Amino acid sequence: MDRLVITWNYPPRRGGIESLIGSLCDELRKSRPVYVITSRAPALGPEENVFRAPLPGLIAFALYAVWRGAALLARNKQIGVVVGGSAVVTPVVLILSRLFGRRAVVQVHGLDVVYRSPIYQWLCVRWLKYCDDVIANSRFTAQLAHSKNVPPDRITVIPPGVVSERFEERTDRAAAKRSWGADRKKIILFVGRLARRKGVKEFIENAFVHIRQEIPGAMFLIAGGNPTESLTHRDDAAKEINAAVARLGLESQVRLLGSSSDEELIKLYQGCDLVVLPALEMRDDVEGFGIVALEAAAAGKPVVATRVGGIPDAVEDGRSGILIEPREYQAFSRAVIALLQDRDRSQSLGSYAQCRVAKRFSWRYLVARYERVFDGRAPGSD
Repeated sequence: MDRLVITWNYPPRRGGIESLIGSLCDELRKSRPVYVITSRAPALGPEENVFRAPLPGLIAFALYAVWRGAALLARNKQIGVVVGGSAVVTPVVLILSRLFGRRAVVQVHGLDVVYRSPIYQWLCVRWLKYCDDVIANSRFTAQLAHSKNVPPDRITVIPPGVVSERFEERTDRAAAKRSWGADRKKIILFVGRLARRKGVKEFIENAFVHIRQEIPGAMFLIAGGNPTESLTHRDDAAKEINAAVARLGLESQVRLLGSSSDEELIKLYQGCDLVVLPALEMRDDVEGFGIVALEAAAAGKPVVATRVGGIPDAVEDGRSGILIEPREYQAFSRAVIALLQDRDRSQSLGSYAQCRVAKRFSWRYLVARYERVFDGRAPGSD
């Protein structure tokens, strides 16, 4: 059975959803054709069966998706399911699936379920309950979907996957550290878009300042930029972080690296000592999973994160990392300091995390679960 994927988020756009959808489509293509209709963006090379909207904007994309999707479904009877990359495309998925008698499956990630816009909730989220299946990226996101009247037996939890082999590639750690001006320093790493819910500024102000007192050689690297292509985030978090760094006199200890290529990210994971996810608990923005925790694990690095949203699905507390209650910065600081000072403990967590991600979050295992959902053979939860 062929698949038609409708998604606003798709490479070369960068982000957690983009990475998930791109990797999923790559895996699905190994067995059957996959057709992707996505938003306007410059392709990095030849693309097979990827159709990009000719005009920018969500409305132009939606209209194009309906037109192009109808043309594909009309001439290809082998397409058995229309898959939505997020809740934002639910109306398009339902229109196409109902017109052509195909299954409708939509993935949800957290924020796309709770985004506080009455128009968005009415146009997109309210229709999730009519899909044949909804795939949630965590137990937390599944609860959010259920709160929007999606029947529990139509919700399946499938976490994001990671190509762990990529992050196991060995790099010249010493050379990488020199390039960041971090030679012989303990490196704390954050990776991700600088949305406010990520809590980077608050981590610097309330935790890193204390970490520096105990470990003067500690350095905090931030790989990520403002979410300029996001449909929901418009804050200039980078400016706020830079202002906080200047105010605290930490210019030589905190570096904003901006958006990084895949190769640069692998070097960062390999070169760091641990990864932090200091996410905040917010009413109008949520952390649906925390795929960065899986990437860190694949590189054999422990994670210190807050117990927020779907992060507990990504980090096994005390075994692959350490979970701290949100805004408990004293405890967060102590956890980071302890791992930076105890190399054996840090390596033990990292080794377990690496084994865990290879067994539970490899695409080879997860794609079979997706295929069961697409074929209508999946249980209601996992």
